[in-house]
Amino acid sequence: MVRMHPAPPPGRPTTRRAFLAGGAALAGLVAAGCSSGDGGDGGGAADRSPGTGPGAGSSPASSAAAAADGPPTLTAADFDGLGVCRLTPEQTAGPFYTDVGLVRRDITEGLAGQPLRLGVRVVDRDCRPVPGAVVDVWHTDVDGDYSAFTDQAGGGDDAGPGTTFLRGTQVADDQGIVEFATNYPGWYRGRAVHIHAKVRVDDETVLTTQLYFPDDLSDEVQSAGPYAAHGERDTRNADDGIAGDPAAKGTLLATSATAGITQGLIVVGVH
Repeated sequence: MVRMHPAPPPGRPTTRRAFLAGGAALAGLVAAGCSSGDGGDGGGAADRSPGTGPGAGSSPASSAAAAADGPPTLTAADFDGLGVCRLTPEQTAGPFYTDVGLVRRDITEGLAGQPLRLGVRVVDRDCRPVPGAVVDVWHTDVDGDYSAFTDQAGGGDDAGPGTTFLRGTQVADDQGIVEFATNYPGWYRGRAVHIHAKVRVDDETVLTTQLYFPDDLSDEVQSAGPYAAHGERDTRNADDGIAGDPAAKGTLLATSATAGITQGLIVVGVH
C-alpha cells in the first residue's frame, strides 16, 4: 500500500542561502563580542565541559529562526552530562543526500514511527558553542527508505523524487543548539541504524558525519510497531564498516525516554 507524504505547510520552507546569510550575520556579531577585551575564559577541549562558554542572550538571526519554527526548548544544561567534548570524525554523506531547502524543526511530515527528539550542540575545538551553525539532518523511514530517492532499500514504494520526509535544517541558537522533532530511523541492509548530519558555518561545510544509537535500543524499537514489518535488522554498530565504535568515536547519541518519546542528544565538535 502506498503511503502518502503530505507536503510541508505553506510559508514554512526557507532557502538555505537566505538562512545561511542570517547565520553568517550572527557569527559576525559573536566574533565582534569576543574581541571586546573580556579576555575569554581560557581552557581547552581537555578540561572544559560542553555546557560552559559564552552565549547568553539572543540575536536577530536566532530570533528569526525561532519565529519560523518555534522557540528552542533544549538548553546547555541538557548537554552537560554528556562528558568532555571532542572533534567529531568525518563520515561519508552517502549517496542519498540532497538539498531540499526546508528550514524546519518537525521533519516527520506525519509519518508513523517512534517519536524522536534529536538535539545537537555544535561546539568548536575549545568547547565553545558555535552560534549560527547550520545543521542539516536526513535519515530513513521505518522501511529503511530515504525521501527523494526511489525505493533504494527495497522497503516500500513510498519514496521517490519530490518527496522530502525526514530531511530538514535548523540554525544553532546562542548556545550552539539545534533540535529536531523526527522519528526513530529504520534500517537497510549492511548498515547500522543511523542519522546523517552536515554542519555549515559561514556557508562552508565544516563537518559531514553520521550519528548512531545504542544497539539494545534499536533492537527494542525495530521489533515493535510499524518497524517490525520490515523484519530483523542485519547489521549492528560493531559490524558496520562506517560506524566502527560510535562510543569511542563520539558519534553515539545519549538516549533516554519520556512519555513515549525517545530523546537523543549529542555534542558535535567542529574544526
